[in-house]
Amino acid sequence: MDNRAKIDPAGESVTVTTPSPAHDGPLGFAHRSASWLRDFSWLTTQRAAFYSGVLLLAYLAAAIGQLFHAHHLIFESGACVGGDFVNPYAGSIAALNGDPASVYNIRLQHLREVAIMGGKDFGVLGSFTYPPMYLLIVLPLLMLPFIASWIVFETVTLAGYLAVLRRIAPIPVGLWLAITFPAVIINFMCGQNGFLTTALIGGGLLLLDRWPLLAGFLFGLMAYKPQFAILIPLALIAARRWRVLIATAISAILFAAASLAVFGAPAWRAFVGSIAFTQKIVLERGAIDFTTLQSIFGAIRMWGGSVDVAYVFQAVVAIYAASAVVWVWQSRRPFALKGATLAVGSLMVSPYVLQYDLVLLAIPIAWLAMEGFEKGFLSYEKAVLSVAWILPRISLPVSQSAKIPIAPIVIIALMTAILRRASHRESAAHHEQAIHLAPFETPGPLVPPGLGQSS
Repeated sequence: MDNRAKIDPAGESVTVTTPSPAHDGPLGFAHRSASWLRDFSWLTTQRAAFYSGVLLLAYLAAAIGQLFHAHHLIFESGACVGGDFVNPYAGSIAALNGDPASVYNIRLQHLREVAIMGGKDFGVLGSFTYPPMYLLIVLPLLMLPFIASWIVFETVTLAGYLAVLRRIAPIPVGLWLAITFPAVIINFMCGQNGFLTTALIGGGLLLLDRWPLLAGFLFGLMAYKPQFAILIPLALIAARRWRVLIATAISAILFAAASLAVFGAPAWRAFVGSIAFTQKIVLERGAIDFTTLQSIFGAIRMWGGSVDVAYVFQAVVAIYAASAVVWVWQSRRPFALKGATLAVGSLMVSPYVLQYDLVLLAIPIAWLAMEGFEKGFLSYEKAVLSVAWILPRISLPVSQSAKIPIAPIVIIALMTAILRRASHRESAAHHEQAIHLAPFETPGPLVPPGLGQSS
């Protein structure tokens, strides 16, 4: 505070005065708002746990209400129970019936989906867009009825997700925040594979040092969703993790070979033939609404930008992510920052990112939060983490109602926060090294060898 002395003309008294506080005008309001965002001191672990618990109760109440009013597996809104899960379940039917290539045929796949829903046509989900490796994963789904299969698949993959987050943030509030993370209920109700993606990438990262071959095996399984595995080889090369890189390649090759042996070449030919349709019709021409895409590509297309302009922006973001991964992974920075960089970067490189894919954000949020708990939060860091945590819940409504692509903005901000902490730690390490070296850099009297040593 700037206290100033006011001396009267007679010199008989000195009065300390304080300038008028800035809260009288808009500048004061802006200053207070900036301070509030910078520190976020009100957000304690107790409050975070309480707010997330309230949010979870609201989600559960809404989900139970939807299920209660569902009729023949269809919600009142027209969407089906389990959402997207009907697609892999229909794929399981095709594979077990000896016709796996037909999962890439929109008409046949749609007929199977309608049959699963008891003849109710809720719209076309599209053909099976995954490579045949994913068919190996979903093959056992038909062993149970649709609802039971959906619940078992989501519960098993959720357990993998929670195991990873428990290791990253081994504190009571960490597990609670992992459970109440908004992307969890979204992925579960959609019947999607966000838990599986997070468990594979997170599990590979956690096993990197102690079990490098097993880490590579998990990374290789990400071939089922290759758009989120692009940066994994780049990170391993930057870190010179050659054993893990070779294990990853072997795992992916064996995974593909197994699917070829089980489903045959026609399934692979059908998949390769479907790639152009997925890119041109689904992604570029908006068969899936651009407001649902959580990438910068979707944002540019939502605003009316051309396909070429959207790809240019996507390429810029992807280069930023790749550069960040190389910069952090080739250094000796804490592994938490390396893992966080790879996870958030994986969401930045692909133009095809949907709401349930944001489950992967749990990894960088948890690792960056633990760095903050252990070493202190930097300014605005808690604010970025808080917005990133709530992002899966608000991203779609905001983009659909206000046409504001909040998801790519927040994801890029989170990557920037991670790099800022990495730079901060590097500067601190250099400063600490300089302090330790200072006594040795001070010139002193030369002592001949052998003198000054105790006999």
